[in-house]
Amino acid sequence: MESYTHRYSLTAADIDTRYRMTPSAVLLYYQDCWARYMACLHLAAFDIVKQHRIWVITEFNAWFEDQTALWSDDIDVTVWNSEVGTLRLYAEFRVKRSDGVEIAHGYGCWTLLDTEAHRLAPTTPFQPQIPVMPEMTSETHRKRRFMTEGIHLQQVEHRVNPINLDFNGHVNNRTYLSIAMQSADEAFMDTYAIRCLTIHWLKETFLGDTLTCRLTLLPNETAETRYHYLQTIARNDAETAAQVYSEWKPRTEQTDVSTHAPRK
Repeated sequence: MESYTHRYSLTAADIDTRYRMTPSAVLLYYQDCWARYMACLHLAAFDIVKQHRIWVITEFNAWFEDQTALWSDDIDVTVWNSEVGTLRLYAEFRVKRSDGVEIAHGYGCWTLLDTEAHRLAPTTPFQPQIPVMPEMTSETHRKRRFMTEGIHLQQVEHRVNPINLDFNGHVNNRTYLSIAMQSADEAFMDTYAIRCLTIHWLKETFLGDTLTCRLTLLPNETAETRYHYLQTIARNDAETAAQVYSEWKPRTEQTDVSTHAPRK
């Protein structure tokens, strides 16, 4: 099995105030679909934990189309592994509505962590079980770099609570994206649509930590009407826990939810 597709039905937890699928939902279903795929290969978290290994996502890149999915839509998420190195695995994804319209595509970078030594572990023992399709690489895997200097707009604080934790006792990686989105203005998000998203997870955080998200407007080096933002999320000790980079442009779709038939 070189790729894997799973169909999901969007729920109220996956939408914004205009019934549109959120970037956080794209990240959620990418991770869930890849976990299901790795379970088929007997390399899921519950398979490799017996060898004191866990998968950790360190980077996520997504490109969004003009069209989106709405509440009650069915979406098809397809994942496949495009590159496996000694310390990194790159897994691509594509999200489409059930009518075939593409919503987003991109990839994530995964590493193996030794749960006893708390260090990176080589993927070598598992490579014979991992199908790889390098010809299906949609974007370069070179680590994305972005400016950090710009206009400081605002910052928000978030105290980690039990809901934010994953099964490892760490803050769930989607929480960082949710915190980043909290620093954005709702009126802006209703007028502009996200077109590109990059997340770098750098440090672990835990229950009780206070995370400070600083929102910065970056210079736009193109003539196209876009806004470039960087949200830097820092721990109590001022160490950067995550960075969220995003590009936005004016919305082109005019969604009339009154004509959108609910799923039967």
